[in-house]
Amino acid sequence: MKHHLLALVACATTTLAWANPDFKNVPPSMQKSLHGISAAQFDGGVLRTQMNKPEVTELVYNTFVFHNICAQQWHDPAQFARLGLTRVELFNAAGTQGFAFDARGDVCEEMGKLGKNFRTFIGKYTQACSASTCPPQR
Repeated sequence: MKHHLLALVACATTTLAWANPDFKNVPPSMQKSLHGISAAQFDGGVLRTQMNKPEVTELVYNTFVFHNICAQQWHDPAQFARLGLTRVELFNAAGTQGFAFDARGDVCEEMGKLGKNFRTFIGKYTQACSASTCPPQR
């Protein structure tokens, strides 16, 4: 019985950790769109995020940029502009691998126009990150 209770407490603690990601300086309006993110920090226009996956694949990254970042701009452009977002970095669980998206200007707005190949478009504004760092924005 004692082991079962301990297992239940451990499970509940893990569930709470997943339910309450570690967000630092992330505006509430942006927090709503960060599904699947375990940690995020917003500083100087850069949103640095981390997810509990051993690797951030190109598909996961593209989906994140499209649904979690740019969709927010499409739904409320004025609020998105007030955020001052210039770059979004998405890292794996270890923080050693990921990608950075150049979110300056009207990049998301342009991508939202019909007829864009989203994968190719996102790729034009992306840099690979490794060893917990991303190259400087071009």
